[in-house]
Amino acid sequence: MKKIAVIFGGRSCEREISVLTGVFALNALDRLKYEPVPVYVHADGELYSSPDMTNLEVFKLGTVEKFKRVIFDSGTLYTTDKKKKRLKPIGKIDGALNCCHGGWGEGGGVSALMEMNGIPLASPPISASGVFLDKALTKIFVKGLQIPTLDFTCVQESDYQKRGRFLLKNIQSRLGYPVVIKPAKLGSSIGITVARTEAETAQGLSLAFRLDDKAIIEKYLEGKSDVNCAVYFRQGEIVVSEPEIACSEDGVYSFEDKYLSNRRGNEKDGGQVRELDEETSQRIKAYTKTLYKKSGLFGVARMDFLVRDKEVYLSEVNTVPGSLAYYLFCERLTESRAFFSDLLEEAFVRAKKREKELPETGILSTVKLGGKRKIRL
Repeated sequence: MKKIAVIFGGRSCEREISVLTGVFALNALDRLKYEPVPVYVHADGELYSSPDMTNLEVFKLGTVEKFKRVIFDSGTLYTTDKKKKRLKPIGKIDGALNCCHGGWGEGGGVSALMEMNGIPLASPPISASGVFLDKALTKIFVKGLQIPTLDFTCVQESDYQKRGRFLLKNIQSRLGYPVVIKPAKLGSSIGITVARTEAETAQGLSLAFRLDDKAIIEKYLEGKSDVNCAVYFRQGEIVVSEPEIACSEDGVYSFEDKYLSNRRGNEKDGGQVRELDEETSQRIKAYTKTLYKKSGLFGVARMDFLVRDKEVYLSEVNTVPGSLAYYLFCERLTESRAFFSDLLEEAFVRAKKREKELPETGILSTVKLGGKRKIRL
């Protein structure tokens, strides 16, 4: 039976959402095929594990005292004491699932850790994770693929401190109000502001810079709907979900809308329903597939779009979406077991295909020590 590390938590404002995803994945894995091994990344940056982590209640206590510290080394997971002097193997890890939302966990840190340990990862790779965590880099990338995205400007906190007044004066002519201000590397709609004046833009940037050192200001699309579309590999083929209208209100799809509200789907306050026409739906699916393929993604990813009438714009890419976006592929909760199995089995196949020869340059054998000539390595 394969041991699967389910990695969740992280040093991120989305840590608690990641706990929900991680505990869900731990309980959804097929126990006839896999032995789930929880690996919780606490806010202190340390890794912890415990069989009790399949129970969400243990995380409500807010303490890690009953958990054991763990480390990865050469593909094996070990428990360790506080001084990391005594190691006890939990076992060789055969595969991993990244459930860390935001921060270095989603930005490539978990991918790098698994890569270093030679552990097949059923989640996106280092390079794409790093690009798509940053909303400004995402926009630059998708523009290169000629996928529509709203006009924007990127603002570094250090530059804003020097030239902030000049920037604010030019928002009207460059983008036109209203605009949306977002921290560049945060998710779950945290720290987002809609601004309709220069003063409101300044307030929005002040909030964004409390959370991040870079912000983006983009044109706000009046009357838009937020639409999600997810994608993953299954048996070597790219599978794209049907697009889902996540929020049809004329506003920002907020953290509360995503996680604290019971409303989902197409309903707008007052009972009005917005639906995607077939042409728009197919365009969204085509953009999703193109971006997934051209960026070298694997595992599951969710693309978030802004839609108004026939206009479609890519908003952002989530390489570790909430609940790993199983709900966009599964009609029933019980179907998530097969979904996670598909992700893992694809990772095992991909790992075998990636085994390549590493050539030796032999440069060190040519270096002569003790001579007068200095060699710069």
